[in-house]
Amino acid sequence: MTWKSPGWLWALLTLPVLAGALVAWSRDRARAGATYADPRLIDLRPPRRVRLLRIVAAALAVLTAGMGIVALARPALPTDAKEPRSTIMLAIDTSKSMAKTDLLPSRLAAGVEAARRFLAVAPKDAAIGLVTFDNGAVVRVSPVTDRGQVSRALGNLPIGEGTAIGDAVLAALSAIQGSGALAQTPQSSGTSPARILLLTDGANSAGSNPLDAAARAAASRVPVYTFLLGNDPGRSDQLRPTEMLTALANQTGGVFTQSTSAPDLKRVFEDIGVAVASVQRQDEVTVYAVIAAILLLLAAAGALAASEMTRPPARASLTPPRGA
Repeated sequence: MTWKSPGWLWALLTLPVLAGALVAWSRDRARAGATYADPRLIDLRPPRRVRLLRIVAAALAVLTAGMGIVALARPALPTDAKEPRSTIMLAIDTSKSMAKTDLLPSRLAAGVEAARRFLAVAPKDAAIGLVTFDNGAVVRVSPVTDRGQVSRALGNLPIGEGTAIGDAVLAALSAIQGSGALAQTPQSSGTSPARILLLTDGANSAGSNPLDAAARAAASRVPVYTFLLGNDPGRSDQLRPTEMLTALANQTGGVFTQSTSAPDLKRVFEDIGVAVASVQRQDEVTVYAVIAAILLLLAAAGALAASEMTRPPARASLTPPRGA
């Protein structure tokens, strides 16, 4: 059992106070009757059955309040059923170095082929978008379930200067947020309805700091999976590509992978496509708590009504008090 608004559970501490107030009210009522009538002449005490019904009604009223608090806390149960993740953004480096042929036929071509394989194995009802980046980042396709749009965009990728990894993460995150996939912030990156898959071959050379962008993604609970093509050493004034991409993935809850061959890259993307296909779902059961509260309230009302219907008139005593 988990709670989506657990703060409300603190209100359960008021239930003993409510129960005590009901007991005090009942005793005050009995003392008031004794004040205005001599119990030796008129017995105002209700019969035992009526007293029991009133106790039951009070207990049910307290339980009703407790179940209402439980409903406000929004209980949920984890289930074995799976649901597809809603949004996955592909971010592909289109800098000039991606034309190198250490991965055949080229780094970019190997990346595109791996992305196409990902499209084939990813869940059909998951929305997939595409960001390309060189000196800046451009959203080529906003998240859609139409694989054709993404596939066509992959077939026409322009080559440019620079590598703006931070801008690519921010652009992908903005596209995810614009799709409505993050209407509510997930509890963790593991339960996030979104993923960013970033493919590059080098160090960041333009735009935003990648680790600053990672902090934004981590705050939104969006994990970034990073893929490094080849083994370029990067720039002397920055972290090595392996170090930077590892930090980017770890900071967001994603995974870093380095590929030095086209078949290996294709296999990794295929595995990722299957891995991000589903998450464990939590079914909210608030409605059952509300139904229980309503039934308890009706039962309390019924017990109280029954106590009033069975209450006999006051009984006058025929025995005069002593000393009369």
